[in-house]
Amino acid sequence: MSGSTQTLVAGSLHRIAPLRGSDNYNMWRVQMEDILTDLDLYGYVDLSNPLPDDKSSDYDKKLDLWAKLDRKALSNIRLRVDGSVLTHIQGCKTSADAWNTLASTFQIKGTVGLIDLRRKLFSHRMAELEEIEEHIQRMREWFEQINLIAPGSLTEVDWITTLVASLPDSWDAFTQSISFDFTTDDANKLANEVSDLRSRILAEAHRRNARSIDAIAYVSTSKTSQKRTGQTNDQTRVKDKDKTSSKCKNCGKIGHWAAECWSPGGGAYRHEDNDYESDQDEGSDQDTPNRKFSLKGEFRVDNGRLNITDWDGSDEAEAANYAF
Repeated sequence: MSGSTQTLVAGSLHRIAPLRGSDNYNMWRVQMEDILTDLDLYGYVDLSNPLPDDKSSDYDKKLDLWAKLDRKALSNIRLRVDGSVLTHIQGCKTSADAWNTLASTFQIKGTVGLIDLRRKLFSHRMAELEEIEEHIQRMREWFEQINLIAPGSLTEVDWITTLVASLPDSWDAFTQSISFDFTTDDANKLANEVSDLRSRILAEAHRRNARSIDAIAYVSTSKTSQKRTGQTNDQTRVKDKDKTSSKCKNCGKIGHWAAECWSPGGGAYRHEDNDYESDQDEGSDQDTPNRKFSLKGEFRVDNGRLNITDWDGSDEAEAANYAF
């Protein structure tokens, strides 16, 4: 496979967000540099691979190859810009011309641009419902743009400190637990400390998101339960309301049902009789289960027979049984 074919195949595998304007130019520029470098085309953009010398014996052949590869670099740039941005470079003949045009149009430069970026970086506050990844990305992009205009004006300590300060007020307990004692004299340790703090911020954000999801699920369940309870109460009220106009099938009166009727044959009446029978059953556990009263003679009701015992004071007594 030839080198030009490899370049064409590799170019189709690189997908990035298109250039839309000044807001994402810095990130787009870095990604495009990596893509063009991977395709061995960045030399045509920064002119490190200039036009071939016209005094060479195979000048025409080298010129054709250079023009072909430079055109590939230009195509890769055009394919990764938004339609509104394409109007700025559609008339460019070389990749270097297009690259420089985009830089002069969208790259923030000068004192005014620097002041604007610093104002954005140091005054921006993260919203309560904002995604932490998007917030970090935005803050980091401003940081990189500032250092691009004024190299070395901000350090990594400035970056991570500003990021912590931009967190919402609800994060105060977390931010107060952070130690800002960085090892500035050791670049490797400093990089690890900044990376660890950034990881802590991400972990805290994920923990808060998980807790919010659980709270939302609980509220949703509670609302569903309340709705069902309300429906049950409504049904009960409708049922009670219907009773006021219902006619009892036992006594014929309006305002209650047969199960609640106190008249003979009604549910409440039967319930009263059962209570009476229950009281009688409880009395059967006593020593004289069927005794009704006792005078000189003893009267007992036993199994449907009336037993009368006449007592005249003698040792023997006459007993009579009467059936009824």
